[in-house]
Amino acid sequence: MLTLCHNYFRVTSNNKNPKDEVQNFSKRKFAFGLFILFLVSVLWVVSSELTKYIYVEKKLERPFLVTYVRSSLLFVYLLVLCFTPPTRDPCQPADYTQLKEPTAETDDENFYTEANNSLESSSQAGYSSQVEGQTARDLGDSTFIPVRAGETTDSDDATPRAVRFNKVAEVRVMSAAMAGEALLARLSWSASLRATEYAQRRAAAAATRRHLKLALVFCIPWFVSNYLYRLSLLHTTPCSATLYTSTTGAFALSIGAIFAQVPHDRFSLSKCVAILLTTAGLVVLGVTESHQSNWTAVLAAIGSAVCYAVHLILFRQELRKGDGINSFLLVGVVGCACGCLAWVFGGVLALGGVEKAELPSPRLWSWLLLDGAIGPLLIESLWLWGRWLTSSQTATAALALTLPLGALAEAWRGAGGGA
Repeated sequence: MLTLCHNYFRVTSNNKNPKDEVQNFSKRKFAFGLFILFLVSVLWVVSSELTKYIYVEKKLERPFLVTYVRSSLLFVYLLVLCFTPPTRDPCQPADYTQLKEPTAETDDENFYTEANNSLESSSQAGYSSQVEGQTARDLGDSTFIPVRAGETTDSDDATPRAVRFNKVAEVRVMSAAMAGEALLARLSWSASLRATEYAQRRAAAAATRRHLKLALVFCIPWFVSNYLYRLSLLHTTPCSATLYTSTTGAFALSIGAIFAQVPHDRFSLSKCVAILLTTAGLVVLGVTESHQSNWTAVLAAIGSAVCYAVHLILFRQELRKGDGINSFLLVGVVGCACGCLAWVFGGVLALGGVEKAELPSPRLWSWLLLDGAIGPLLIESLWLWGRWLTSSQTATAALALTLPLGALAEAWRGAGGGA
């Protein structure tokens, strides 16, 4: 109990520096994030080996069915959202607590005295410049309209005037960005609550519609990429398939530079060198394995890399808009879209004689569900967690561990088969 109170109230010993504890906590968090990302790479290799085991040992050579089950299980993310309590509004009246009761000693005179002293201590020039700059940003251009003088009596005309008023008035329109806040400020308390709730419902509905449109766009390259990767696993080893699909970064750089929208995406010397080295590696790998490789597997793996690169570019363009993306909602809707729309692709494969359109035996469903649970569900969740603990660059670079881990798994499987 004392330990819990110690952590809750941030109690530190006299001989310890709080900054050192924050740094140690950050280091521990980063180290734990690296462990999570390493676990993601291990699970990636395990998932590929499990898919290969289903193909070879269970005699279920159905890459479309495997991909369909894996993709459809992503709807579990929507269930997580359904059972997650909504975020509590921090501006509810119940959150306010009166810290000090008003007494005779704390009257209005003392309040205004303290306020005036605090204002005098601040810089008047800086304060006025900030107010003028903020006003210039919030208000539109000045418009001058004539002032209509009111009716006066003879006695008023006979009275000498000491003040002369201007005949025009300056009118400035408030910015549209502040129109909603200004409207809420003029409403009553109950009306402002109803208006805020209505605006939140409208915003949530608009965000949901936007995520639905994004899911319809993202699900096509994402599902095709996963299907081609599972197809390559049918004709080659997981290590070779991973080697060919690791060219996703080079394809993403090339396509992003061709359709560059910002100067940062254009070709540079480092990008050209990376693309050339990747191309040379593909050529060397193809020539080395030309006597034992299945070109269907090679083309399927490269096609998977291209489709996933397109998916990454579309996702990056959407992030640049700055509207924000709910990861759980988007992934869940993508799973539902794949489950509802992928049957069209499966029907085309069945009509072409590529893959049979029939359900497997009940004893194989457990293996399919296990492969789907390890694949998209667990790997995606852990990778997002590891990215949050470290950084996007670290999480992306950690996926390169799948290459040596895949080679170790293949060597271990070969040694076991030889024994």
